[in-house]
Amino acid sequence: MKKAIFILTATLGFSFYTQAQFPGGGMGGSRGGGGDRGGMMRGPMDQQQQRPTDLPRGNGKISGIIVDSLTGKPVEYATVALIDIKSGKPIDGTMTDVKGEFILKGIPDGDFKFMATFIGYKNAEIAKVTIGKGQKEKNLGNVILPPDVRTLAEVTVVGEKPIIEDKVDRLVYNAERDISNAGGDASDVLRKVPMLSVDLDGNVSMRGSQNIRVLINGKPSTIVANSVADAIKMIPSDQIKSVEVITSPSARYDAEGSAGIVNIITKKNNLQGITGSVDIAGGNRSSNLFGNVNLRTKKFGVAINAGGRAFYPPTGGFVEINRQLPNGTFFKTRQENDGQQMGGFGNAQISFDYNPDAKNSFTLSGRNSLRGFNLDNSQQSYSFLNGGSATPTFGNKIETKNQGNNLDVNFDYTRKFDKADKELVFLAQFSQNRGDNSYTRDQYRGLTESDVFYRESNPNQSLTQERTLQLDYQDPLSKYAQIETGAKVILRHIESDFRFNFDSSGRGVFVSNPLRTNTFSYDQNVYAGYMSFLFQTKNKWGFKPGLRYEYTQIAAQYQDAPQVDLPDFDNFVPSLTISKSLKGNKTIRFSYNRRISRPSIQNLNPNVAQNDPFNISFGNPNLQTELTNNFEINLSTFIKTTTLNFSAYTRLTDNSIETVRYRGGQALFDQLTQAQGVNVGSVIVNDNTLLTTFQNIGSSRAIGFNTFAMFKPLRTLTINGNIDVRYIMLNSPSLNVSNQNWTFNVFGQAQYQLGKNWTAQLFGFVRAREIQLQGTQGGFGVYSLTVAKEFKKQQATLGFGAENFFQNAFKQRTSLSSSTPGNIFTQEQVNFIYNRGFRVTFRKRFGKVTFDGNFFQRKKSINNDDTKQGTDNSDGGGAPAGGGRRGGGR
Repeated sequence: MKKAIFILTATLGFSFYTQAQFPGGGMGGSRGGGGDRGGMMRGPMDQQQQRPTDLPRGNGKISGIIVDSLTGKPVEYATVALIDIKSGKPIDGTMTDVKGEFILKGIPDGDFKFMATFIGYKNAEIAKVTIGKGQKEKNLGNVILPPDVRTLAEVTVVGEKPIIEDKVDRLVYNAERDISNAGGDASDVLRKVPMLSVDLDGNVSMRGSQNIRVLINGKPSTIVANSVADAIKMIPSDQIKSVEVITSPSARYDAEGSAGIVNIITKKNNLQGITGSVDIAGGNRSSNLFGNVNLRTKKFGVAINAGGRAFYPPTGGFVEINRQLPNGTFFKTRQENDGQQMGGFGNAQISFDYNPDAKNSFTLSGRNSLRGFNLDNSQQSYSFLNGGSATPTFGNKIETKNQGNNLDVNFDYTRKFDKADKELVFLAQFSQNRGDNSYTRDQYRGLTESDVFYRESNPNQSLTQERTLQLDYQDPLSKYAQIETGAKVILRHIESDFRFNFDSSGRGVFVSNPLRTNTFSYDQNVYAGYMSFLFQTKNKWGFKPGLRYEYTQIAAQYQDAPQVDLPDFDNFVPSLTISKSLKGNKTIRFSYNRRISRPSIQNLNPNVAQNDPFNISFGNPNLQTELTNNFEINLSTFIKTTTLNFSAYTRLTDNSIETVRYRGGQALFDQLTQAQGVNVGSVIVNDNTLLTTFQNIGSSRAIGFNTFAMFKPLRTLTINGNIDVRYIMLNSPSLNVSNQNWTFNVFGQAQYQLGKNWTAQLFGFVRAREIQLQGTQGGFGVYSLTVAKEFKKQQATLGFGAENFFQNAFKQRTSLSSSTPGNIFTQEQVNFIYNRGFRVTFRKRFGKVTFDGNFFQRKKSINNDDTKQGTDNSDGGGAPAGGGRRGGGR
């Protein structure tokens, strides 16, 4: 503990010492002229106007933000100029940065005219701005830039944000620009993001790995920590603004998530006045209702949103198992499933913003989310001996419940300084999730459902709490260099309270089994500090080295039992990005980073889930952290209306946490649970049961390449696509098992403006089989067609969507096998996916807005990227290493 505190204190202390050695921003001299984004890798900002050396200089300063009058969003790279009223000569000028901000320094005393210009807009002018005694600094606030109506009449879209932006340090999918997202949830959105894949259960993968960190508005949530699949089902697609994919996080991000970070950014209205919207969707598979209201004044803002979603798809499938018995004969079983899933969620959020001046910003927000997923399933089992005929053995009626209540409370404070991009941010968060995962099973003989001879129930309530404090500081030391440093503390507590009740007669009352009743608690405290430097040479080489240190304390204990001996550990996590801007709008980048993955509650939970008596699963409290080294090289280029991005990568993971399956009975189950420290009491296991758990198997390797392209062959047509091909290698020396093969996923999308405010979109996605340690999981495909009509005067949108409309269901096959002596088996599982869907969507916007005030300050967010799973959009890791062109600008 003392070691962790010392390192965190030293990290912050060194950063302030460095600043003291370069007062006024001076490693490379003082900042001259105006507006250069100190410390950021220079791209289009290098084109700023330079002050002639013979013009008078002073110590005045003028700042502000250029804002689009229609959207209320900052205008990137607009030109601003200051003209002396007496002489009519220009005194100074610059260009706005990516946040629309500008700063003019060294202004002499006098009266000046301010002017802002940009292609496709009318000029904005302020007739008189005075700098003199008693007023050396002037903040113009939001300077409104109105679109040029004549230009808009000639060109249908001016400055339209593309659906996908290829930025220097991340890829951004602008979901609000995609008409097909109405009426779905976040899983529908993430399937359309390059480099991501979402399976039919909602599990998210990046380049074939589910070991990612998913953030919501740059912040973690305990609902995401417990289950990514559950979390993304609770986010309506209509409320998602964009999705960011960061494959090479810098040192400022938590070290968790070996494949990278996915940040889901929800919509937020920064315009003054009262505004809001209502979204309604109805279909044969799901229905949505969501609304929001925003009230904002110059210094204060309140935003409230609430809504819910219901879904009701059927389920079905079968499992066939062949196992070699000790006498050499083969025994086959078949289990058929038929069920109905009913689920839904509701959430509500309220946030308060207070900006007393241009340098200080406070935000307080709270979000409460409820979920309830229920599955009623009927199972019928048959047995076959040496290829004989099917014999009905027994059946099960199973009710599975997955319910949860999540609460997130956040407080953010941002302090800005006179020097551009110098910033101190304090953040605090409390997050809690209460879950109830339980089942009830009635077992009957043969095919007679009324002949119930045994019943059992397994209530399992869980609690996850996180308390987080975070401090970040960044300072541009010169035009070409910037330092970033910070510290973070995460205090995490997890509980799993599991019980077991049974009725051996099948007709009586449930009796508790104390041997299978226990409470497992797990505490994990993480203390972290980081530092990174960002600098660029004049010939456009960019470098960003960084180092992060994390110290982890862990403790685990069963109720009325000695504490489990789990040692503390620490990790040094380096990162490095090198980039070079080339001619012809090309940028090449090399990245290296080390990532760690701590086991999550799903991996650790010792509760034995036995709702299917021939398919038992349990966690492993003795799991250790896995370590991953990532290498990536990337080339991006822009050719007229075409964006191209090529990347090659390799991912090397040791101590990999993987799902492991065994086929056996009581003896094998007792051996596994004892070795993993699982306190199970008197669990009875049938022969030929599939035992599923988690283990540190050995090594996992991936080598692959990814290509993304987007182009506009016509003014009204946008086409984009992505393909990711990788070779997966899994090896477990302790189990004497290995598996390797090629796999891929590909998607394509075309959106066409039909005219008269009609838009159509066609989307398709295919994922090949996934390589697992002991087999493969079958691939699948999704396609959709969407048409939408915009009613601009009524501020409304009406849409119709259809998915997989050529077939009612398709089959997904998962194959497993083992040739280990004593554990020889093959298994094939087939799931029927009923996802043919049709839906109608409607959105209505309302409100009156004004454009005064300053609501476009950048906010920072807490990013707890530190548990194995499957950024604030303004964060960007400070600045991308590499001074190339930033995608997505006007």
